[in-house]
Amino acid sequence: MIFQPKPFPVISGKICLINPKISILYWKLIICINKQLSIQYRQNKEGIVIIMFPYKRLNEIFDYVKQDNIVSVKQLSSLLNITDRTIRSDIQAINDVLEKNGAQIKLKRKAGYYLEINDSKKYQEFLNTIKQTSNLELDTSQDRIKYLLNLLLYSDEYMTLDDLADHIYVSKNTLQNYIKSLKNIFLKYDLEYISKTNIGVKVIGNEDDKRKCLVENVLSYNFQNYVTGFTKDEYALFEGIDLDLLKQIVSDKLKRANIKTSDFNFKNLVIHFALMISRIQYDCYININNTIKIDENYASFINDISTEIENNFNITISEGEKKYIYSHLVANSQLDDLAANDSRIKTLVKELLDNIYLDYNFDLRNDEILLKDLFFHFKSILNTKSFALNKRNPLLNTIKTNFPLAFDITLTCTSKIFNSPPYILTDDEVGYISLHIGAAIERCFSGSLQNKSVILVCGSGQATTRMLEARLNVFFKDKITIVHKASYNEFINYTKRELMNIDFVISTIPLKSAFIPTITVDFALNNQDIEAISKFITSISLNKSKKSNKFFDKNLFIHLDKIDSKEALLKQMCQLMEKQNIVDSDYYDCVMERENLAKTNMNEVFALPHPMRLCAKDTKVAVAIIDKPLTWYQQDTVQIVFLLAIKQGDQQDIEHLYDIFIEIVNNTKLQQSIIHSYDYDSFINNLLENMI
Repeated sequence: MIFQPKPFPVISGKICLINPKISILYWKLIICINKQLSIQYRQNKEGIVIIMFPYKRLNEIFDYVKQDNIVSVKQLSSLLNITDRTIRSDIQAINDVLEKNGAQIKLKRKAGYYLEINDSKKYQEFLNTIKQTSNLELDTSQDRIKYLLNLLLYSDEYMTLDDLADHIYVSKNTLQNYIKSLKNIFLKYDLEYISKTNIGVKVIGNEDDKRKCLVENVLSYNFQNYVTGFTKDEYALFEGIDLDLLKQIVSDKLKRANIKTSDFNFKNLVIHFALMISRIQYDCYININNTIKIDENYASFINDISTEIENNFNITISEGEKKYIYSHLVANSQLDDLAANDSRIKTLVKELLDNIYLDYNFDLRNDEILLKDLFFHFKSILNTKSFALNKRNPLLNTIKTNFPLAFDITLTCTSKIFNSPPYILTDDEVGYISLHIGAAIERCFSGSLQNKSVILVCGSGQATTRMLEARLNVFFKDKITIVHKASYNEFINYTKRELMNIDFVISTIPLKSAFIPTITVDFALNNQDIEAISKFITSISLNKSKKSNKFFDKNLFIHLDKIDSKEALLKQMCQLMEKQNIVDSDYYDCVMERENLAKTNMNEVFALPHPMRLCAKDTKVAVAIIDKPLTWYQQDTVQIVFLLAIKQGDQQDIEHLYDIFIEIVNNTKLQQSIIHSYDYDSFINNLLENMI
């Protein structure tokens, strides 16, 4: 009997594998792989020879065609997102199998593909024996790399390159490209890739490192699907492990011990425990780690849950595995009584908020909610880092896209204080902290950012002013904030600086101001006045986007067919800003300092480079549009680049600018309009016309 390795099912569109207990003999093909004909023959555990299409898309096409009388090329192209040429190639590969089994897919002109059965008996026998490989998703390079990674990490013996190539249906030359990627992955986890001539390859290393590699490179996290329960793919992933039973065990034990955790972290615990069980089942154990000491307050809990898992899954949990359980408990729950240096944590919080104030002029140092939230979050981070673990953040991309200001502030300022191993923060951890920072910024500027800031001018005395204020608050409580109440004489002496952060003035006296818009109302605030104020507020909101062109400049706009590199483009854009006396000559170096910290492309189209600190003489945005996609970060490319220059003190302008940037990220129509803007005027028009 030949063992057929379990393929990784799909999680969030990605292939995942687990647990093939590998021996070289297990991997031998019973008959052959005829790569020219795209046919694969294997023997299952019952000794039955089965015929398989080599990859999922062929099965999908075959299913579509056999279920319908006729399927158009357009339908197949739309359903599978592939070209007509690819369809023709796939149909040929399918026919190479079908023609030997009594059937053939044919093309009817101007209609589509249909199935023609020539030998009903032979075809029916074929249907009875074919194994539809719905789980075997090897359509992309990433899928194949994950498949190979899993095979190698579960193998105790050497595997030949021929075996590896056969299992992912590629040539040995193509396999070598995948091996290069695998070596880079293994290197990150201190895993050693061993190759011996005429023998094969294998991966050796610490079991803890192997598990980290599996979790971070094989498992994919989709937040909604991840927390709502187990998917069919996860059941297949841990075949032989009763996930529902394990979930119930973990839930009951946490509840009895009054240990609190979030939905996402709870699921993390169950998945890590499932991985532990599967690895132990294949004799892969965590060695005793003397650097980890189980807190005495939780020793009883760890022993209790270990015994329960042992009894239900027929495994033995070693002391090393108990420490593994404990480390993930610390990383995924709120263990407030763990020993930690509270004074050190308070110092880190203070340093972070001081940096935010000095670099960005946001004074969050007296926000008691933030101080408390950051204290407990930093405590959790330090506890987690002490076990050399990193916290996954399922909302990271959402945070980066929708709260870029908070993320950037947090990234740059935390990098200054968490700057030495093991306390260097990952993007996932920065994402969590940025939510706290973002909420504090919202609280700090809630009045000016959410409501319109208004000065109330009334010349009839305090009583009249109070009445008008009360009436305004009844009708416009959620739309305006009355910042000041002033008499006519007081108002006419206001300077431009004093009115800088005011949206408009409501007055019972006709006013003329060169600095700020005004609206005149009766002190009784009649229906006509209410309607007028409503229209005025709406017009301000609508005009807000139109005022955005003050941040852009014709002299800071370039359209290019192509450019050699990101560095060359940024240097050119910095020079434009320097020429307009917006920045100093060292601006390029400041921008590259931020680029080297983390990527600044917001999606596959748009990049937002900027320096580590506010160091510009004026708040402006340089714009570059490139016809040919420019490589920005690793394999990522962009076509729209906004280089941001921010003057100290212009934070409210930053908020508005980021609203524009977020709209670009989320509005594909706007992206395409900008890409096809070949001059500055068309760019501004497209920006304003497409803003929601």
